[in-house]
Amino acid sequence: MGTTIPASLYGLYQVKFALTPLLITLVYAAYSIGVVPTLFLFGPLGDILGRKRLLIIAAVTAIIGTLILAFATGLDALIIGRIIQGVSVGAALGNATAALVELEPNNNKKQASKVAGIAQQAGLGLGPIIAGLLGEYFIAPTFTVYILELIILLLILIFLITIKGTATLPVSNSFHIMRPTLPSLKLSFLTASLASALVLAMSGLYFSLAPTYAENILQIHNMALGGIVPAVMIFASIITQYLMSEKSPVKLESIGLIALMIGLLLLLAAKASSSLIILLTASVISGIGFGSTFLGAVNVVNRIAPPERRGSVTSLFYAISYSALGIPIIGIGLATQYSNLFNAVQEFIFILIIIAIIDIPLIQLQYHDLKKKIIN
Repeated sequence: MGTTIPASLYGLYQVKFALTPLLITLVYAAYSIGVVPTLFLFGPLGDILGRKRLLIIAAVTAIIGTLILAFATGLDALIIGRIIQGVSVGAALGNATAALVELEPNNNKKQASKVAGIAQQAGLGLGPIIAGLLGEYFIAPTFTVYILELIILLLILIFLITIKGTATLPVSNSFHIMRPTLPSLKLSFLTASLASALVLAMSGLYFSLAPTYAENILQIHNMALGGIVPAVMIFASIITQYLMSEKSPVKLESIGLIALMIGLLLLLAAKASSSLIILLTASVISGIGFGSTFLGAVNVVNRIAPPERRGSVTSLFYAISYSALGIPIIGIGLATQYSNLFNAVQEFIFILIIIAIIDIPLIQLQYHDLKKKIIN
């Protein structure tokens, strides 16, 4: 939730700190700078030291990042706070997902994958809604919303301290951190990671630029409305995961990428027609694509990851995915220096569609390799 709170506050930050669109995208992308290297460090470390210790570190780091953002006085503080947020998520993502798999009482990896995906995305959806409402209707929105987040994080930290941790692996006398590694089904892993990267890149578009994009389309300046657009996308994703959780992961990935392409084309159509209905329809269909693809990809990775290296494999998966969250958005920010926002978004969308068209047949080729591990 904390990582998407700024999505509805960028307009306030832009005025408060005199930030250009490029600087706004850099603030957003700073989050991925913290996520990616941390995943490579803390995922394998969780395999050795246990998930509980790493999740406690994640919560403490998130508290620090939240405090920095709450008291931010300029661009430097925003970037530092976002990087620290990224570090906290990097420590949590792979280890939280692996812990859910290990703690699932019936060893139902599909159920664990569903819970992990829904939990993460529910938080992503709540962030812009809460920040948008506070930003539009409450005083000191860039402070109040982070205090709310801080209270939640402190409760989480207390719960983490009191729960029982999962088993740790034996630590050798010469302690070292294992490098993230590929599972035996390498092509299945890579196609799933690419599919996840595509939907994360799409979500980056929604969370960093959708509020501004919505205002330009509808000529309505309301932060609560701007926050609803990405939230609709995320909650459509959650519903999709709940309804389609029993489908084959290979089918989920393929269906999801097709929906992703349709949703992105509708996003362009919303601009051309200045239609709120088309904009919200684009959000819903993009969310269906997000939920289906992400659930399928996580399920594939959890099934093919060997137990002794699950943290390493899932962390590499998230590292690839979250690299796509920041890098394309910086590209859009740079493009706006030479073109308008709509043209930059249009080029970005066409690139995503081309990559999706390439990935879909590759996913289908993996069906037989995955059949023994995934299809029950």
